[in-house]
Amino acid sequence: MLSAVRWLALDIGARRVGVALCDRDERVATPLPALEFAGAEALTAAVIRLLAAHELDGVVVGVPVTRAGTSRGEGRVAAVLAVLREALAVPVETVDERGTTAAAEAALRDAGMPPTRRRQALDGVAAQLILEAFLERRRAHHRPAGVDRSPGGC
Repeated sequence: MLSAVRWLALDIGARRVGVALCDRDERVATPLPALEFAGAEALTAAVIRLLAAHELDGVVVGVPVTRAGTSRGEGRVAAVLAVLREALAVPVETVDERGTTAAAEAALRDAGMPPTRRRQALDGVAAQLILEAFLERRRAHHRPAGVDRSPGGC
């Protein structure tokens, strides 16, 4: 069984950082307003404030991965990960962020959101998708063997 943990997800871009958090049951991920990226130390300070304000227990960082499974653009993300892991007293996990920005853009477009509002919401929704992928991985990893958790399963 999973312990009750609230996670904060980060989608680190060159100019902005998408942010999302989940509920105690690890079921619902909610985007927050994006942060401006001003370096690893400034982002870490902002994450510390968010952890305290929302009583969060861990951080998930989206890591850019190529189709071949290797990291791309890892300099900025690796630098942030190193600073976060050094400064925070909570777990800092990673998840493949491949395709999250495109999926977020498509979801917002399909929802009928105007282009100006889409640009404002994009980073947070990408972080939400990163967090949802991480939470699903945690649920799948902690699912007892032989238990059917599909809808309608017993």
